[in-house]
Amino acid sequence: MTQVKIPPGIHEELDQCLRRMVIEPEGVRFWPELLFAQPAGFRALTMSLRVPAGDGPHPLVIYIHGGGWLFGHPHSMHVNLAAMDIDAALLGAGFAVARVSYRLSSEGTFPTQLQDCKSAVRYLRHHADLFGLDPERFASLGESAGGHLAILLGLATPAEFEGDVGVCGPSSQVNAVVDWYGITNLQTLVEQALPDSFVRHDTAISAPAQLIGGTIAQCPEAARAASPVTWVNQAAAPCLIMHGTMDRVVPAAQGAELYEAMKTANAVARWEPLEGADHCFTGYDTRHIMDSVIAFLQTALPDPRDKQ
Repeated sequence: MTQVKIPPGIHEELDQCLRRMVIEPEGVRFWPELLFAQPAGFRALTMSLRVPAGDGPHPLVIYIHGGGWLFGHPHSMHVNLAAMDIDAALLGAGFAVARVSYRLSSEGTFPTQLQDCKSAVRYLRHHADLFGLDPERFASLGESAGGHLAILLGLATPAEFEGDVGVCGPSSQVNAVVDWYGITNLQTLVEQALPDSFVRHDTAISAPAQLIGGTIAQCPEAARAASPVTWVNQAAAPCLIMHGTMDRVVPAAQGAELYEAMKTANAVARWEPLEGADHCFTGYDTRHIMDSVIAFLQTALPDPRDKQ
């Protein structure tokens, strides 16, 4: 049996967090701020959680925000994404939705960000019964920098990526992944950029440099370690990769490279290039994106009760 370790502050805060639950329309239970980790010397890490009405247990989607690992917030997103009503679509299909915070690159270099996301997964798995979640049906969904972290949550990564903040013990690997235009290989990122790209990834002040503590050229081993393709093997969680073909921030070749790595490893992956879409799916009709996401998740996370 896995030994579970819970820091005292997290345990004491739980009762107060639970009392803040709000019942939203359609009977959705909403916890606006759950403290899941308190890294020493840093800000508290919190998440929000929405769970559909009914006893469950419900499958869960953990949403990870973008922002180049430099900025961002679980509840702020590009207007194009906000218009997609992501949470409402997932809740309507029976999925719970958690939106998690993580330390940014100004607060720590990689794997700090991944360690925080893993801590969120462990917290939710440990409290799955309390919140009516199915701990065997967890998915991550991330966009841009969040896509990079979402992919890594679905891979078997080194022990040092686990971290020791928050609840320790439960598995931090999710059972399915949805990647929206995440960086998958830092070492090929610069050469794959579109000719009209307006973001430089090879400078000392670039987002990748601030993530790994130096430029990609200066820190090849750190760049390799932070690249999801490095850790792909047959045990990788099923992954839906959606990427705009005209993305001028993270080139679509990054998504295609992850797909090829997954195929080579005999892992389950689905590649959906979105023709003409730029970063954040701008310039693209997004009305059917969530339909694809939900169809994928329903296949990747089947309800065991349907077999009874």
